Amino acid sequence: MFSEFFRQPDRRGRDKYLSRLFGIFSEEVVRAWCTLPTAPYEDIGRPYLKRKHEARGHTLDFTLRDRASGKLYVAEMKCELEFERYRYLQLTGPEQVRHHEKNGAAFRKFMQVARDPDAIPVTVGGRPIEISGAVLVWGAATPQGAEAVRNAYGLHDLVTVEDMLPALQANPPKEWSSRIDQLRVWSRELFDFLLPEEAK
Repeated sequence: MFSEFFRQPDRRGRDKYLSRLFGIFSEEVVRAWCTLPTAPYEDIGRPYLKRKHEARGHTLDFTLRDRASGKLYVAEMKCELEFERYRYLQLTGPEQVRHHEKNGAAFRKFMQVARDPDAIPVTVGGRPIEISGAVLVWGAATPQGAEAVRNAYGLHDLVTVEDMLPALQANPPKEWSSRIDQLRVWSRELFDFLLPEEAK
């Protein structure tokens, strides 16, 4: 299980390290999952939200197209694993989401369009798009926590990395397998660089 892998309290040094390492490429998990024909969404790029009076807008993580309906949703990923003693590892209720609302203007915009899709103009690649709401991506969530958050914030959907991984592991896209191999090689190169030649 996702939570059990990243939470081993007797090995917090390990968990902190793996949390930071995973954070470097965690968004790529979502993009790889979206390429699976069995995934309910496909990713069409990063959305840019900008009000008319603003000099600069904010870029979110994904624009998801529902494969069944064709509707578009802005999506933001929050995947804090070991942070604050695993407080945000598994979503259990709306209070965990409020942490991000308080600390990020981009996330506040995300939550605003979740409640009112017409509240802020959205573009992808410079082209205006019409969105139908918002999708939140979290690391893991209890069923009750996911439902409570969807209802509290008016989200179209809440999806988790924990649920994405089995699909990716069962039928990994070629590009995803190649990417993991590449990251493994780069990491090994770094660790070999840090060791003396005789220790390699």
